[in-house]
Amino acid sequence: MIYLPLIGIFLLVGPGIATIAFFRRLSTRWHLFLLSLCIFYGISPFLMTWGAFGLANHFGCSAEAVRFRCPSPIWLGDVISGLAMAHWLAIFAIPSAILGAIGLLISWVLQHRRSRSTDSTSGETPAAFYRSHRHKVIAGVCSALAQTWHQPLALIRIVTVVLAIVIPGFIFLYLWCWLAFPIEPRLPQQVYAKGDSGK
Repeated sequence: MIYLPLIGIFLLVGPGIATIAFFRRLSTRWHLFLLSLCIFYGISPFLMTWGAFGLANHFGCSAEAVRFRCPSPIWLGDVISGLAMAHWLAIFAIPSAILGAIGLLISWVLQHRRSRSTDSTSGETPAAFYRSHRHKVIAGVCSALAQTWHQPLALIRIVTVVLAIVIPGFIFLYLWCWLAFPIEPRLPQQVYAKGDSGK
């Protein structure tokens, strides 16, 4: 049963990276960085398998069917065996990386068009969702959801903790929200008041 959430996480890494670029409205340099991250994610199963064979050769481990046995330490054989089978993860990593690359390309095109249209106007298009910097404990996601849904903050935090315990992989959704959505900008009155308080 735990395999289904893991498969979902493996499949959603690439699209998740692309949506971070979309919601954050990142620059071209960041798009290129995230594209290289997607490519690395797509080939990482093969890199792990290649590294496993290198480790086996270095430590003098012998292959027996699908397992490796190492003279010392003995537990290293299990580690190398697991890494050698990592190439099967490419079934999920490569499609995810391709979807992520396509999403990053779409995000870059939309960002390029958006920057052209906002050149003539002052200011930047506001994001659809902001993390809250008020009442935040970790990232401000729960506080922002409480404000958006008009629910008590304590209730949202309790539900979030329960879901993180009950649903494997929910913590990755929280981390994605942390990375994907920017913190709400401070209003000029708040910045001015903060400057006055230091005097």
